[in-house]
Amino acid sequence: MNQKIKSEIEKSREKDKMLFEQNKFISMGEVMENIAHQWRQPLSQINSSVLVIDDVLHEKNFKDSIIEEKLLEIESLTKYMSNTINDFKNFFDQDKKYETFFLNELIEKSIYIVKGTFKANNIEIENNINNRYEYLGFQNELQHVIVVLLNNAKDAFISRKIIKPKIKIDIKIISNEYHISICDNALGINDEIIDKIFNPYFTTKHKSQGTGLGLYLSKKIVEQSMQGRLEVKNTKEGACFYIILKTADKG
Repeated sequence: MNQKIKSEIEKSREKDKMLFEQNKFISMGEVMENIAHQWRQPLSQINSSVLVIDDVLHEKNFKDSIIEEKLLEIESLTKYMSNTINDFKNFFDQDKKYETFFLNELIEKSIYIVKGTFKANNIEIENNINNRYEYLGFQNELQHVIVVLLNNAKDAFISRKIIKPKIKIDIKIISNEYHISICDNALGINDEIIDKIFNPYFTTKHKSQGTGLGLYLSKKIVEQSMQGRLEVKNTKEGACFYIILKTADKG
């Protein structure tokens, strides 16, 4: 009898947990809808301003490689922000469509997104991916995950004042799975919190620098949208994050 009662209590707890998760996701969907509404117009205005500046410079026959690079960077960043808004909205859509893309190209695009801040902080990225790895999934969502991992490493470098900060990115195929590794030399994650870093709202940063949702949402994207896994472990030099995805199709 006691065992049956315990079993029913456990089932009830699991049901409550599922309902809590569903309600939380509904609330997050509403928040993203609000953010999309507030951000879309300013982002459009920024892009328009970039086009005007570019036209004026062209008319005056003014050429400067640094200015041209920065204008392209602004355009790329605003496009990424706009895509991120759509991706979070679409994350809750059950009818979103898969697309085929190359992982190496996606990683290069992700590196370009963070290039400016990485250069400003003298962070080196060693991209060891030379092959074209084809994948069927959600390109923009996966790009968001990679950018989150890169930015988290950057924050760790800065907060710990790491000399010669470096990130290594690689892909290996193990048992019909892509293992995308993003490893840093930022001394690793404290053993006391490493099991908590994917929890919602968990952060070691000041509240003005992070919400604790980046890794949580990244894990949700990889697990729910990609049917994959997002894992982390410490090495001698720092932390290694692994995005593990099936090499076959979405099934």
